[in-house]
Amino acid sequence: MKSRREHILLVENNASISDRIARQALRPLGYQVSIVLHASAALQEISRLQPDLIIADLNLPGLSGKDLLVAVQSQGYETPVIVLAEETKEGDILQAFRLGAADFLSWPAQETEIVATVERVLKQVHVYQERQALVNQLSQLNQQLEKQVNDLTTLINAGKAITALTDPKQLIQTALEHCVLLSNAECGLVVLRAEKSRSFFLRAALHCPNEIKPLLNKVWDDGVSSLVAESGEPLSIHGEPLKPFILSKYGQSALILPLKVKQEVLGMFVLLRKQAQPFEPHAQSLAEAVVDYTAIALMNLQLIRTIEKRLLQSYPEQQAQTLKVHSRFALEKVQTAQTALNQLMEEEGALLTARQRQWVLNVRDQLLQIKEALSKVETS
Repeated sequence: MKSRREHILLVENNASISDRIARQALRPLGYQVSIVLHASAALQEISRLQPDLIIADLNLPGLSGKDLLVAVQSQGYETPVIVLAEETKEGDILQAFRLGAADFLSWPAQETEIVATVERVLKQVHVYQERQALVNQLSQLNQQLEKQVNDLTTLINAGKAITALTDPKQLIQTALEHCVLLSNAECGLVVLRAEKSRSFFLRAALHCPNEIKPLLNKVWDDGVSSLVAESGEPLSIHGEPLKPFILSKYGQSALILPLKVKQEVLGMFVLLRKQAQPFEPHAQSLAEAVVDYTAIALMNLQLIRTIEKRLLQSYPEQQAQTLKVHSRFALEKVQTAQTALNQLMEEEGALLTARQRQWVLNVRDQLLQIKEALSKVETS
């Protein structure tokens, strides 16, 4: 015989009815049946047993079956109730349905009727439970999707904010803030390699214990970050494996991400959680994306500085070339003016007054001086 797990609470003070329902009809099919005689006792057993189904006689001494229905509803129990009543009690049965009864049995009832009614109600319960499980699963999926959309939006905004910054210190601090936020870390550190040195220095800290503050801008060696610097690969470590290292003083779970520019490790982002809860793959992926944005921004800053340096180096040469072009143009204009003045003196000199001739000679001398100066620029 197939064993059943459903537990049924039977509320009945009539021994013959209890025997028919429990011993003859339900227990042979594998149902677990507990019997109580009064509604007040039933309320205590509902809380203790958490039954899958209740069968209650409407005609009980003391609190009636209808009183039991009211109590079940008011206390928030979702256990379905089958009411038991004589065939002539149609009014009581209708009232029981209004009070929340799931089904009814007219007494006297055959064993087959009892089993059919119980199985029908339990099937409805199973369908409802499956539907609720699907609803809960869908709700969880919607929450996960909403969180992923929010994370993606935050990540996009982080990329825009980081790549727009031109101050390296502010860039690193902003990147650390987004890393801590997206990874659900409780503390974050950034260690960077000093120029022309193999040592790493602590350059930024966020939401960390007070004892870390005096360590800012000093050499940092936590025993783990150096391993990441050598491998160039992210490392997630928590619990017992982390305890031998200094980092365990500040958290029981660590995620260390290398900051690489052109395959060279410039530093690490160290993210910590107080509890030994590992960083989820999704959280790690988001934090890695922020670190990648940081690497891109640093590369852009290096490129901008290189271009600015080259421009400054080439500026004097560009100035000289520009000056030569302008001097050549001016020299041509001076020569044209000299030619015109010489023609004027040859053709119209007799008609000019002595004063006018002196003016022309003065202008011609000044043009000659300008020409000599421009010629020196041209040949320099």
